[in-house]
Amino acid sequence: MTLVRLGYVAMSQELTNASPSQTMTFKQFQSIDHRDAAIRKLERIALSNLDNTLRILKHNRASDISFYRLTSRLIPLANHEELLDWKYMRPLRDKLREVGKYIHEHQMRVDFHPDHFVLLNSQKKEIFKASLKTLGMHYKLLIDEH
Repeated sequence: MTLVRLGYVAMSQELTNASPSQTMTFKQFQSIDHRDAAIRKLERIALSNLDNTLRILKHNRASDISFYRLTSRLIPLANHEELLDWKYMRPLRDKLREVGKYIHEHQMRVDFHPDHFVLLNSQKKEIFKASLKTLGMHYKLLIDEH
């Protein structure tokens, strides 16, 4: 007998205030006077996204859903060309480990749902390179070397 285990992408309609895709645009980032303060805000948003991801995973387990597709927007502006010096993994390390531990302990399957702008078949080199960069970030988030 084949058992089909369905999952879904990113957002739960059952949970309130649990978006794992909260974001900040680069324009909003630039509007904050001090760069360090703007980076701290990005980190708070990313931590909130990870907290909400953990809430969703716990809800999924309680609902017998074992497959979940993470959003590409977990860490806003992580790949932005003006923020390449931002070491976003450092402040997120403990929360990433907590999420990973939960996934592992409950034998859940996860992957990422790349945004619509991730195009590996693009004819434009800059789009292809940006796509690889995004997928590389996904990889870093999934491996346990935080």
